Amino acid sequence: MESLEIVIAGGTLAAWTAAARLAATFGRALGVTVLEPPRQTPAPTGEEQVVTLAPQVQRDLFDRLGVPEDTWMRACTASFTLAVRYVNWRAGGPAARTPRPLPGHSPDRFDLPFAALPECEEFPLSEFWRLRRSTGETVEPFDRACFREPPLLDARRSPRWMDGRVAVPYGWHADAELLTRFLRETAVRQFGVRTVYGTVRSAERHADGGITALRTADDTRLAGDLFLDCTGPASLLLRGLLHEPVPEPPGGLLADRILTVSVPRPDDSAGDGIEPFGTATALPHGWAWHRPLPGRIGAGLVHGSAWTDDEQAVRTLCALWGLRPGEADVHFHPRPAGAARRAWVHNCVALGAAAGGTDPLADPGLTDVLRHLDRLVRDFPDRDHLGASADRFNRAARQDHAAADDLAGLLYRSAPRADTAFWRAHRELPMSDTLSACLEGHRAGLAPEPPELPLRTLLTALDPQGAPPPAALRHRTTARRTADAHFARIRRQQRILLETLPTAETYLHRLHTRPPLAAPPALAGA
Repeated sequence: MESLEIVIAGGTLAAWTAAARLAATFGRALGVTVLEPPRQTPAPTGEEQVVTLAPQVQRDLFDRLGVPEDTWMRACTASFTLAVRYVNWRAGGPAARTPRPLPGHSPDRFDLPFAALPECEEFPLSEFWRLRRSTGETVEPFDRACFREPPLLDARRSPRWMDGRVAVPYGWHADAELLTRFLRETAVRQFGVRTVYGTVRSAERHADGGITALRTADDTRLAGDLFLDCTGPASLLLRGLLHEPVPEPPGGLLADRILTVSVPRPDDSAGDGIEPFGTATALPHGWAWHRPLPGRIGAGLVHGSAWTDDEQAVRTLCALWGLRPGEADVHFHPRPAGAARRAWVHNCVALGAAAGGTDPLADPGLTDVLRHLDRLVRDFPDRDHLGASADRFNRAARQDHAAADDLAGLLYRSAPRADTAFWRAHRELPMSDTLSACLEGHRAGLAPEPPELPLRTLLTALDPQGAPPPAALRHRTTARRTADAHFARIRRQQRILLETLPTAETYLHRLHTRPPLAAPPALAGA
């Protein structure tokens, strides 16, 4: 049987993720070729220098490639992340990395862990917390009452014990360039993926509009049956050759510029060790992030060009980290406005930023790329029916992009701070029907539906006293007692984990300096 030929354009992280995943799944049934930019030309990516990988990336990618966690973590100087810490989203003021005090003197920060919000008697535990807060039974912050992780973040604890057992769910921060290089080497050496260096110049087309071959600047011809556009925001195939339109986001793109910089991190990090979390810190005209690795920190800033120019944004980013603006190696990245109308057109499928940009607030890392690859694998077409799966793929891609837009939009719109025109302008943007229904349900005290739980969790953290609890809980005495026991169990587990887990610095130092130990199974119910 003649194999199908897949041509992947782009030397990006998305490109090599797709190449490795498809080649590992289909073996010799597929021929996979990656067209990379010439070695002296940087790949056209919009990717940050440090990427966040969700917990499912090990299962959905590396396990399928037969790569143990310790192996790729060493290759990519990766670190653990248990959560995202949001700083200064409620209290206005100048740019600062440290939380400002809220009324009552509690710090303006909240943590959203990778761990799922616990359920109790058919309700998320957050709803019982809202009830306890409304009756004065607790003043404990939402995140610290409902999750085990926040005290572990403060103490900079590892999510694993030294013998390898897993205590809490976690993701990773990884060097994007090293991760791309590792996946490239795995795809080429283990799965036979071919590479060609060149720049896309043009395409040969079918009568129906599909692509038969790509032509490079040096006139190399790459024929294929299916073409993947992984060229990042440049979208050289989908938008460049096929001219797929990109609708303007409703209300425009207010946070439209991205800057990144690498910050040296001393080994002792002021004696505290590496932080097992990333941050998202609100600023007067945007927000900033930090993602720590052993030896350095990946930092970035998103801002609105209508309120501050690039020069001022560079000064702000450098001031946050004590860098000199003229000496820091600051990178500017394009921020695509919206998503293409279709990600799969004819026999071309765009993945990652090539299909459309999302605000880094809702950056899915590789999660969306892997989810779309899973759809492609499940519905993989034959040569005569390459377009049969496109409609379902495109519907799913639109839904994923809309969900990411809603998550970022909720943070901008619902952040209590309104001290600058940047934040006030976001409140005036039109809302999607999904976001509007979510806000209405929250304010009415309705229990969240499962699909809207991420949005409702964020709303509870942003505005703890902004909505009543579900009225039904006042009449569920047994359920309330069960919830009280759950809160007590979380506090007990927090104490045990604080006493028994090593610091992230200790665990990562051993990981990156010694051969891996055989890891026993994860501890159930830790």
